[in-house]
Amino acid sequence: MNTGDVVFYPKEDTRKISDQDRLKNRFPDRDLIINKRYIDARHGNLKLCYRVADYDLAEEEIRKMNVAKEALPFRNLADREVLKDMPRPVIVGFGPAGMFAAYVLSCYGMRPIILERGRDVSSRITDVEDYNSGRSKLDTESNIVFGEGGAGTFSDGKLYTGIGSGLKAFVGQIFYENGAPFEICYDSHPHIGTDNLRHIVSSLREKIEGMGAEMLFDTKFTGIRRKDGKLVSVVYESTGESYEIPASGVILGIGHSATDTMRSLYADGIAMEAKSFSVGVRIEHLRADIDKALYGIDTDELYNISGANYKMAVDTVTGRKLYTFCMCPGGVVVSSSAFEGHIVTNGMSYYARNRENSNSALLVPVTCEDFGGGVFDGLEFRENLETRAFELAGSDGRAPCMTFGELDGGIQADHDDLRIMPTYRPGVAFCDLRRLFPDYITDTLVDGIRKMGKIIRGFDTQDAVLTAPETGSSSPVRILRDKETYQSISCKGLFPAGEGAGYAGGIVSSAVDGINCANAYVRYILRR
Repeated sequence: MNTGDVVFYPKEDTRKISDQDRLKNRFPDRDLIINKRYIDARHGNLKLCYRVADYDLAEEEIRKMNVAKEALPFRNLADREVLKDMPRPVIVGFGPAGMFAAYVLSCYGMRPIILERGRDVSSRITDVEDYNSGRSKLDTESNIVFGEGGAGTFSDGKLYTGIGSGLKAFVGQIFYENGAPFEICYDSHPHIGTDNLRHIVSSLREKIEGMGAEMLFDTKFTGIRRKDGKLVSVVYESTGESYEIPASGVILGIGHSATDTMRSLYADGIAMEAKSFSVGVRIEHLRADIDKALYGIDTDELYNISGANYKMAVDTVTGRKLYTFCMCPGGVVVSSSAFEGHIVTNGMSYYARNRENSNSALLVPVTCEDFGGGVFDGLEFRENLETRAFELAGSDGRAPCMTFGELDGGIQADHDDLRIMPTYRPGVAFCDLRRLFPDYITDTLVDGIRKMGKIIRGFDTQDAVLTAPETGSSSPVRILRDKETYQSISCKGLFPAGEGAGYAGGIVSSAVDGINCANAYVRYILRR
């Protein structure tokens, strides 16, 4: 029976306890389950709200069964070992799409072979930190983009998505079973934090390996072989040697930064098209300023609410929208470069979201009218921004940066005494971003930030820091696939999946797409 909303006032309820214990203290005679948690900060009155119901064990078991049934529709065949002797699938990439495809196929007993060009997450952490601290050059195969868990491992771990699939609950359940906090199953804007994600990713991989999957790190997928329009084998490189293995199907979860792989596949005749995407900057404010503007209080004073989150989109004088993306409360701006001579920014938060700054991407949509209609024209537009940014900032790995006041009205800031310090590592170089972007992008940024300042007080502060460029919000290329079978329209047995293929835009949507591709592969093998 639904009991409606239960409200707490964070300024008064300062106990550092779990949500479930908080409710137990309020209702000692009731066994309640939380269906949803959300923050209501309207009218300057901050409230922490829970939508709860009386716990029913039978109903909860039915719910879990229904969730699993949707994600694992061939589980009955797996239980009868019908799938056990089917050809082993190959999965390329171990980001969210590849990871959840591997999990589903492993649950069926199909023992997938997983090719990951990067390294395991522990090695990645070392490689990324060595680069950020200046101890080593960028490792083009082990960085924030490539390696176990994909780009999402070094992020805020946001699980909020606008897709309507019921598989979202399955993704959350698997993350929880592998170490994520239980609140991700009911929070209105769930996040895991990069500190948790690193452990969760390795836990899930170990579980997948325990079911018979074969994980190959430092292994770069280089192509496929076809016969009569059907995939027959996969080619890859490892330790300087080239190998070819037979394969009846490949789930291609390469991520949106594997541009070398995209070009290779296109040269082999895999159908693709250019698609619209977005570019822009990372904007940083003091977390306390954003907290006070949205919640009326610095969340550093609270035990039960972390840094304030926002999401905005405004129309501008250029006729283009400016919108925020991947907002990281209490986080840092990080390097997301995968290739030497490129600068790419991204955002990252730890679970506590309590660092000094908050940041988000500010993005301007660009289309084929801006960069041309060739398959890789958008990719070349993006790469040109990244290489120009590298040169503009001194060709030493720093990112170009300026304050909003400098971009808006040319107000020169004292870079040695900034109120808001840029967090990007290996470091920033203060430059004129108008030398980096076309006028329509900088004009959209200026007008859009001003208008966002009318939505969130202080968002347009002159000392907000802008670090560029943010180019990795989505892929500029789509690998064409059939809507029903999920297979490439130019190669049977090839299943393009996730962000890199152009069919997702975040951790959960990529995971869901990986699940769908895994089940599409089983249908293909069974000829259903």
